[in-house]
Amino acid sequence: MANKNRVSLSSKFSACVILIILAIVGISSVTTSIFFSQNCLENFYGNAAVELSEFSDSISMFFSAKEASLNVFAESDAVKAADDTIHSFVNETGSIPILGYEKSPAEAAIRKVCKLFAKSDSDIAEIYLGTKWGGYATNFDSSMSGGYDPRKRGWYETASRGNGRVMITDAFASTVGATVVGITRSAYDETGAFIGNASIEVALDTLTEILESLHLGEGSFYMMVQADGTVLADTGIRKTNFKNISELSIPDLVDFLRSSEEHGVVSVPGGTYTTYFAAKVTNAKTGYQIVALCPKETVFAAFYKTLSGIILICGIFAVVVAVCMAAGTRKVIHPLKVIRNAISENAAQIANGKADLTKRIDVTSRNEIGDVAASFNVFSEKLQDIIGSMKLSKNSLASAGTKLQGTMLGAMSAIEQIGSSIHAFSEALQSQTASVGKTAGSVDKILRSIHSLESLVQTQSQAVEGASSAVEQMIGNIGEVNRSVDKMASSFEMLAADAEDGAKTQNVLQQEIIEIENQSKLLNEANSVIASIASQTNLLAMNAAIEAAHAGEAGKGFAVVADEIRKLSETSSSQSKTIGDQLNRIQTTIGTVVQATQRGVQGYAHLAGEIQETDFVVRQIKAAMTEQQDGSVQITSALSRLNDSTQQVQTASQTMTADSQMIMDEMRTLQKDTDVMKQGMDDMGASAEEITSTGDALSEISVLMEKSIGEIGRQVDQFTV
Repeated sequence: MANKNRVSLSSKFSACVILIILAIVGISSVTTSIFFSQNCLENFYGNAAVELSEFSDSISMFFSAKEASLNVFAESDAVKAADDTIHSFVNETGSIPILGYEKSPAEAAIRKVCKLFAKSDSDIAEIYLGTKWGGYATNFDSSMSGGYDPRKRGWYETASRGNGRVMITDAFASTVGATVVGITRSAYDETGAFIGNASIEVALDTLTEILESLHLGEGSFYMMVQADGTVLADTGIRKTNFKNISELSIPDLVDFLRSSEEHGVVSVPGGTYTTYFAAKVTNAKTGYQIVALCPKETVFAAFYKTLSGIILICGIFAVVVAVCMAAGTRKVIHPLKVIRNAISENAAQIANGKADLTKRIDVTSRNEIGDVAASFNVFSEKLQDIIGSMKLSKNSLASAGTKLQGTMLGAMSAIEQIGSSIHAFSEALQSQTASVGKTAGSVDKILRSIHSLESLVQTQSQAVEGASSAVEQMIGNIGEVNRSVDKMASSFEMLAADAEDGAKTQNVLQQEIIEIENQSKLLNEANSVIASIASQTNLLAMNAAIEAAHAGEAGKGFAVVADEIRKLSETSSSQSKTIGDQLNRIQTTIGTVVQATQRGVQGYAHLAGEIQETDFVVRQIKAAMTEQQDGSVQITSALSRLNDSTQQVQTASQTMTADSQMIMDEMRTLQKDTDVMKQGMDDMGASAEEITSTGDALSEISVLMEKSIGEIGRQVDQFTV
């Protein structure tokens, strides 16, 4: 069964040669493919760059020529003479035929110039002038829509921004419905005054025709896209003109145009070709992006053709070489079959337990195969000697194995005793480690307590110092209060004397006022007498006047005297009344003063009593302050002694802290040493376990060795030497 499934050496050798040849062919093909495909791609990008650069130059020249034509048109005499007589469609409605209204001389001249330019240049779709008055003059003879105002058109606004420079507009729909690009600029009259904007429109079909003259291979096409993404020209699908690039459902193309890369790969779904290599340039004059797209199959067409030829040639070469190698190999390896048969026979005898090491291979070839046969014979002789020696050594090894097993049993017993001793010592050391740890923890707690005590002592010392300062300050304040109390006592004594003098003066003043009141009463009585006398005098004067009237002429002189007496009496009566009123008011005032004086006397008496009571209280305060001062002095002395004691406690606490720290350091050192010993014991335990494991392994090895020696003996006995 094994012979049927065996593959001959010649077949394997031939297969290896074929595989090597195929590998060489494959590597060569891949290497060639990489370089050749890269060369094809570089050729495409190089040709595309040249084509696009030339087309970009053509576009620049095209627009430069149109700019020159526009400048000539804008500087013509007819345009400079434009005025408000040019027809305006701003206020009209409906469709107005351009040939249906009468033109002013200025408009007729401009239309004539426009027609000349349009006739001389087939690229011009329309040429026109829009004035600042709303007038519009063009080369077209068709109709215009009512309400058309050139001043509101995009091209007009673009030209106005240029301030006399030529500007290129974005693509737009012209008045005739075509999609065009405008070249526009402002126009001025002879005095330099602005009169409007002139423009030339170029249809996109013209640009597409220019692009169609370029060709990079089957399926390739070009596109020209303005800055806002609008397709201006497309040689592959003309219906995409004036569409935005985002509407074409080609995301890769959108990303490529937005990137700064000059080369890229674009996937176009739904077409004959799906993968395109793309290259682009940007026209500096217009900002248009010109893109060249070529199918992958077209770019690599030469590469695919060449690669197919290389693969065919290499395949034929591999087959021829394989056939030749198979024939040569069969002839070369025939002696090997002889060796193989001999070795197979010996192997079969060994498998059956009847190995005969005395047989040799007879090969006369004088090449490498003969050397192999000779080497096999030498190997057989050497093996015969080895097997013979092994037979002699078998018994010695069996005896040594038995002794080794006994020795291993004794060693295992000793190792177990050492392991148990190490384990016991390790447990004791572990207990000691735990005790050291607990002691270290206790010392650490004591050290923290001493630190806390030291902190408390320091806080107490600061508090005592603060209390001493406060008591000393209080003593100073008490002295100041005593001095203030002394001054208050002196002031109260003077105040009491002054109050007593004021009371006496007030009493004298009261007596004087009472005397004045009595005198005013006497004056009031005298005034009453005077009033009575004046009243009686008035009666006497009246009687005298009456008597003088009775006397006639003789009594006239007496009548005059009586009249004067009566006047005097009336005056006296009036003055007496006035004096009486004044005396009444004086008496009222004197009564008020008497009452106020009485209240003053009472107030002075009350003030004197209060001063005496306050003086008594001040004297009590002074006595208390004196006692407080004596007590504060005693407190200061006690605080001083307490501060000294606190300093001594603090010094002792610091000493205890230092000693505890030394103890803690020693405990840590002891703990480290204990840990080291514990680690050493652990290592010893691990080593003992390893020794035990090694002993077990050696014991097992001894058993296996004994079994192996027996097995070797049985196997060696099969050989005939």
